Amino acid sequence: MGWLSRLLGGAGPERQDVAERVSTYGLFRTGTETVELDDRETVRRWLRELDPDLQQQVHIHRPWGVIAAVSDHRDPVGVVVQEPDGRAWGAYVPGADRREHLTPEQVEAVMLAALTSTGRPDGPDWRPIV
Repeated sequence: MGWLSRLLGGAGPERQDVAERVSTYGLFRTGTETVELDDRETVRRWLRELDPDLQQQVHIHRPWGVIAAVSDHRDPVGVVVQEPDGRAWGAYVPGADRREHLTPEQVEAVMLAALTSTGRPDGPDWRPIV
């Protein structure tokens, strides 16, 4: 899953235990903002302000992987995780099919849980991305 690793910015040791917002301003221009994991209010604000026109993403880099809330024009905000070994997972509403997306409140709960969790946050159904 090299494309997902590039999308999420990898999980190298220099990027662990931080949260960041990535915004795309043009074909080749991106901007990032980074905060420590204890800055929950900034992460919450970023999640609530996700703008599909800026192709924004909120990443949380942890030793167990990178979790990202991704905003684009096609779907509601999605949540994906890439583990250090390259395996990728998508978050879905428990018991529902892949067409039912997490609500904004569920996205926020999962992402905020990732700030302190020791693995993929509990709550959604984690299904492999193939």
